[in-house]
Amino acid sequence: MKKLIYLLFLLPLALQAQDGGENTVITNKKNEFRVDVLAALVYTKASFSYERFFGKDFSTGFNVNFSNSGKLNDDFDNGYRNNVPKFEFNPYLRYALSKSKSRYYFAEVFGSYNGGDYKEIVRIDGMAMPDYYTTKKSKYTDFGLGGSLGYKMYFKDSFALEFIVGFGSNLTNRDKSPDVISRVGLNLGYRF
Repeated sequence: MKKLIYLLFLLPLALQAQDGGENTVITNKKNEFRVDVLAALVYTKASFSYERFFGKDFSTGFNVNFSNSGKLNDDFDNGYRNNVPKFEFNPYLRYALSKSKSRYYFAEVFGSYNGGDYKEIVRIDGMAMPDYYTTKKSKYTDFGLGGSLGYKMYFKDSFALEFIVGFGSNLTNRDKSPDVISRVGLNLGYRF
């Protein structure tokens, strides 16, 4: 009976020590680089992220996207949409919602500096001729804010798999830029 009681007291300590060792290995690695596989396959967009870990639960980083999707460009040229995003720079701050460092949920706030092409129909005063309408193309840039939720897991203390979903709104140039900005991704990464 005494052995069983000792075992019940020592088992949580042993599990905590084992988990602490795993967390220590990951915690000692402060940098992470990720590539968004979902963006590359579905949206034909190159998306790269860098993250730096601070303290226990906080991290900060940035995400860079470049897009030149044939489908979006065709929709833009054929008049099905009036803007097409070309680039994004998203700095973010994250907070881990779970205790484990090898598998955890997180919340994030992010900013977005984004830009692309914009198209509108304008009326031209013909002076000597009748007025007419034409399509005018221009560039746009905007800044937005948003929030995200995600889940991250590590394999072999270095390889990361991350799923993230977030939305925000552009703030300064809403007549030309998209109203809603999104951060949806399935990222593969390496922590070092």
